[in-house]
Amino acid sequence: MSRVPIEERLRIVELSLKKHSQRAIAGITGRPLVTVNRIIQAYKKEGRLKDAPHRRRPRVTTNEEDHQLVAAVTLDPSQSTRDIRDALAIEASLPTLRRRLAEAGLAGLSCRVTAQEPLSESDKQDRLRFATAHESWTKGDWAKVIFSYESTFTTHWDKRLQVWRPVHCRYKEQFVQKVADSGCTTVNVWSAISPEGLGPLFRIDGSLTSDRYCTLLDHVMLPYALDGPFPDGDFVFQHDLSPVHTSRQVRALLEERCVAELPWPSKGADLNIIEHVWGRIRAVMTRRFLHRATTDELWSAVCGEWERLRGEPGFVIALYDSLPDRVRAVVTGNGEMTRY
Repeated sequence: MSRVPIEERLRIVELSLKKHSQRAIAGITGRPLVTVNRIIQAYKKEGRLKDAPHRRRPRVTTNEEDHQLVAAVTLDPSQSTRDIRDALAIEASLPTLRRRLAEAGLAGLSCRVTAQEPLSESDKQDRLRFATAHESWTKGDWAKVIFSYESTFTTHWDKRLQVWRPVHCRYKEQFVQKVADSGCTTVNVWSAISPEGLGPLFRIDGSLTSDRYCTLLDHVMLPYALDGPFPDGDFVFQHDLSPVHTSRQVRALLEERCVAELPWPSKGADLNIIEHVWGRIRAVMTRRFLHRATTDELWSAVCGEWERLRGEPGFVIALYDSLPDRVRAVVTGNGEMTRY
């Protein structure tokens, strides 16, 4: 129903004041009886001819919470709205928080891309053979596997970083992540996981040679396995097919120590669940301004996030529980890379 013009409202009120019944007024004006009644009652009770002002829904955030939200972003522009909501315990949706920041003149920009390593036909067949051979493995079978991997953390600018900043302030110093002319600081690390959670985190200084990897296996991996989740030595060790891992020296050591290896496909990143652990930590590190960090400071930051994630044992258990589905997805996709 279209809105009733003010002139027609005046006429309805005038007819009412002249003692016309509401039914008669409805007939004269051609307006529904309910509309006539609403206009007359608004005039009698409030002296109002115009529509009542619309009542807005109450804001789900208080003024204090709005101020805290803006203050949090001001102190650390790289925080995500989810992190801020959790830290401040604000009971509001993420879109609501983004609107509050927009109202304060803060705009958040981000760019995310998904990159996958291309697979050759040989890679696909290799992956399919592995998945077919392990399709019957249960969660109990996978629970005997120690997954390991090396990862590199860097202070280099990551284009996925999101920053909250006032409009027209894109190039102000506090909202720009600088990259040193000499490159970036990097830290190489190794670790392993088991169904009991995160294992030791080991810093790799310099290149990882076969000699150094043997020392790592003897003094870090094996003590972790035997003193922790597998005191009887009944476990299977997973590592990828890098030249260091497959060297004669490393193979001889593992054979001498009676360590069973999990045969691994040439391209199995989506099957190696420790990749998700590194990804989780890297996502947090990306949101921190570490471009001026030294190697030791970067290492300390990685250790801090590793220990924080260690307090979430359910995260690793969920990764192990996903392994049968991961293998099935490779079989279903004929060796193609999966969503994992």
